Amino acid sequence: MQLPAFVDLRPIGRCNLSCPFCFGPRHEVPSMSWDTALDVVGVLRDGGVQGVVISGGEPTLLPYLADLAGELSRPLPSGRPPRVVLSTNGLAPLKTMHRILPHLSWIALPLESRDAGEHGLLRTGSPAPHRDRVLGLLREVRKNHRHVQVKLGTVVTRLNVKGAPRVLDLIDERSRPDVWKVYQMSETNYGADNRDWLSLGDEEFEDVVKECEAAAQEHEVPLRVYRNRTRTGSYFFIDPDCEIVVVDEGEERRIGNLFEKLADRTLRPAEVITPARNVENFAGTYPEPDDAPAL
Repeated sequence: MQLPAFVDLRPIGRCNLSCPFCFGPRHEVPSMSWDTALDVVGVLRDGGVQGVVISGGEPTLLPYLADLAGELSRPLPSGRPPRVVLSTNGLAPLKTMHRILPHLSWIALPLESRDAGEHGLLRTGSPAPHRDRVLGLLREVRKNHRHVQVKLGTVVTRLNVKGAPRVLDLIDERSRPDVWKVYQMSETNYGADNRDWLSLGDEEFEDVVKECEAAAQEHEVPLRVYRNRTRTGSYFFIDPDCEIVVVDEGEERRIGNLFEKLADRTLRPAEVITPARNVENFAGTYPEPDDAPAL
């Protein structure tokens, strides 16, 4: 059986935020059960998957997340452990995060703007100051979980073109992320609902990228840029209902149930993703510690 080298596992659609640019599953989608999640882990391990991004929705709302991360991080038969990434909005209590962090290679955290007002317009629904919670978790990871690398993500929209390039100004030198990734807003799911008033055109996005490049050099943080035109062929998602989702011409496409396609032997990832793009996207964003991207 062949699987992509890197997989995005989205076991939950539910979230405690309601961000207008979200490209994850719809929030009302039922979550994956623990038994099903274990079965998925078995498939990924048997397929030799080298890295998994756990996302959603908000995965820290899953009561079994620490166990899931622990199962995914066990060494493969080759003896090498997979890279396990948690993509989270950063709102989980530290008590919860302390159970999860030991199993992670990377954590992906969001900051959308240096300006609190801009940030609040994009990270909506939080009962507490979201930006402060993210910065607090970042400091905690750097202080007490040094084995975990940090990717900081910033989604660029019409609402944060001024403050997005300056998010690194919020972070002291000791807490700098290992990678800063700037995203063009993906026009799928909730992002598709709001694209008319929220999305930037390609040229406008590139103008912001130039500012981000200068800021990344100033703060000595490697920058990676996500552009919608490179999304096709890069991702292999597994959704809460175990449907496989790929990106084709910028649009998400469901190609069938993971277990059903395994049973009838019709799972052929190379026909729906581009292996080189899949590797480049993951490895460039979440490199090995001894293979950090150059400035």
